[in-house]
Amino acid sequence: YAGVMSDNGRWGRFERRPGDTVISTPSKCGTTWMQHIVAMLILDTTVLDLPISALSPWLDARTHTDIEVFDLLAAQTHRRTIKTHTPLDGVPHPTDVSFIAMARHPLDVALSFRDHQDNVDYSRVRAMIGEASGFPDVPPREQPPTDPAAYLAWWIDNDIEPDGAGPYGLGDFCNSIRACWGVRTDPNVLLVHYSDLCRDPQSEIARIAEFLDLDVSPKFTAAVAVATSFDRMRSNAENTAPFADNSSWSDPTDFFRVGGDRRCADQIDGAVLDRFGERLKLLDPEQQEWVLRGSSVVAR
Repeated sequence: YAGVMSDNGRWGRFERRPGDTVISTPSKCGTTWMQHIVAMLILDTTVLDLPISALSPWLDARTHTDIEVFDLLAAQTHRRTIKTHTPLDGVPHPTDVSFIAMARHPLDVALSFRDHQDNVDYSRVRAMIGEASGFPDVPPREQPPTDPAAYLAWWIDNDIEPDGAGPYGLGDFCNSIRACWGVRTDPNVLLVHYSDLCRDPQSEIARIAEFLDLDVSPKFTAAVAVATSFDRMRSNAENTAPFADNSSWSDPTDFFRVGGDRRCADQIDGAVLDRFGERLKLLDPEQQEWVLRGSSVVAR
């Protein structure tokens, strides 16, 4: 999983510690939300004193050199939490490291990714990659259609080979889901669905704390649920949005453009929806059920 944006080869050079928590999700599945939840649980606070990209860096992103990221994490004395969009079959799996993987309804992912592309300052991101990699002329990404219906049709059929930074299409998304589903019964792996976290954040946060072997009170899980709510994180976007401290967004607040379940499956053309159903057969029926509807019981 190596491409312009990320390189999972860094995991082979990274010195892990027992107790590290790796958050591995397809992009736009609640990564930033989960980073804040885990950081607050581990640090026993609802007020984080660093931007999330400094506290929980994206290890394999080429926007910074591997040494910069490794040194940042090496300097942390507390239990660490690390972000990646690399599917779990592309990350080493020591048993003393915890892995949390997330999923979201694929069409919600597609629309959220479209919003993301509208807001990100790709010239700034390319400049960061060029500076970190030593290659100043980083090529721009393919630009998808701007019309919403055409965009969804493009995303559903897009088969760009995954590089661990997507999903750039439904095939990429399904690849990530298969990877985490295959290890879901491992004791150091937890699967969380975005919709379950939306429906009952306090119960899901308590489940995450139990998985991480953290003894927290219901009062604290309720406080974390409030502190990581969409409105609260949006109001503090200069610290909560990833890379906001590097001016990577046209507007950091717009990183939190639409939260919750978007219900877009009820709003798109029938032919596109039919094609989506056909393409979703890249997943087996049990995997399809989970990504479309959630339910921790199914996944674990």
